[in-house]
Amino acid sequence: MPDHATLVVLRHGQSVWNHANRFTGWTDVGLSEAGVEQARRVGEQLRDAGFNFDQAVTSTLQRAAVTLQHLVHALGEPDLRTTHSWRLNDRHYGALTGMEKAAAAAVFGVARVREWRRGFNIAPPPLDPPAQRELLDALHDASMPDLDTLPRTESLRDTLVRVLPLWEECVAPALQNGESVLMVAHGNSLRALFKHLDDIDDVAIASIEVAHAQPLVLTFDAMLRVTSRTPLDKWRTIRAKNAGNVR
Repeated sequence: MPDHATLVVLRHGQSVWNHANRFTGWTDVGLSEAGVEQARRVGEQLRDAGFNFDQAVTSTLQRAAVTLQHLVHALGEPDLRTTHSWRLNDRHYGALTGMEKAAAAAVFGVARVREWRRGFNIAPPPLDPPAQRELLDALHDASMPDLDTLPRTESLRDTLVRVLPLWEECVAPALQNGESVLMVAHGNSLRALFKHLDDIDDVAIASIEVAHAQPLVLTFDAMLRVTSRTPLDKWRTIRAKNAGNVR
C-alpha cells in the first residue's frame, strides 16, 4: 500500500440537541451556532495544514453532512467525491431518542442509562413503531434497506455491524489505493470503528470518548493496521518540525 494513504476522522460539530443535552441518535437535527463555528474552524485548520483529499465519507444526517460541507468549502474542494451512507449514522438510541439525559436518568436510573450509553452489548428499549416511522420518514437515503427491516434500537455492537460494510467496501479499498480520505461521522459510529481498528475489548470501549470537531489523523500499514493516530494540532506541530529538519 502506498505510504501516503491517510484517513482523517472527526465527529461533527455540536448539534442543537447536543447543546440541549438530549439523546439524538437517528433524529436529523442541525448544527448549533457553536457547531457551525467548530466546523468552519476545522476546515481552516485542515486547509492550513495542507490537506488534500481524494474522497470523503459521511452519514445521511445533516449535522455530519453540513459539517462536511463547511470543511469542503474551506478546503476549496467543491467537487470532492463524497459518499453519504446511512451506515455511518449515529447509533439508534431507541426509546431514549429525544429525551433529555437527566430526565432519562430519573426515569430509568443513572446506572442503567450509563450501561446503555457506554456498554457494548446492551441496547436501550426499542422506539415504539409510530415514533420509528416518523423518525425514518425524515431520513433521505435511497440505499437504506426496507424501513421495516431497520432497527428500533441499537447496541454499540449493532452499530459496529452496520458500519463495517462501509469500511470494507468504500474506505479500506481507497486507503489501499493510496488515497486520502476524510470521514465526518458521529460519536458512536466512530467509537464502533475504533473498536474494530484498534481491537479494543468489550469492557475498555466504555472509556473511549470522541469529542466534537477534534480531527484525528490516522495512518496505516499494508494490512490496514493503524500505525499512528495523531490529533490534528499535534500532527501539524510534528510536520512543521520535520520540515524544519530537512536540509
